[in-house]
Amino acid sequence: MTNQEAKWILEAEIEKKKKSIGNEKNYMRELTDDRAVLVHIEDLQAAGKPLPPESGYDSYLDWKTQIEKEIKSSENSLSRIETERAELRAFEYFMDNVEA
Repeated sequence: MTNQEAKWILEAEIEKKKKSIGNEKNYMRELTDDRAVLVHIEDLQAAGKPLPPESGYDSYLDWKTQIEKEIKSSENSLSRIETERAELRAFEYFMDNVEA
């Protein structure tokens, strides 16, 4: 593979990385919201209140388990974005410093 061919491939990858990194704020908002919901669930449960009918869950445990999965998913996405940010820096360095 020539340097020019590598650059053509990386051009597309750079755009994908930038788009993915652009979603970071959305993941942060989701994570913040999910953590707040988890605290709310724990407060309701500790107070001995019945499960709200609009929750859509059969038990506090089911609800809490789902929210914990969503928190883990957001955390994984944010971690992936950090890796993509590093990859983007490397790709851009290559594009700027390697002749075609």
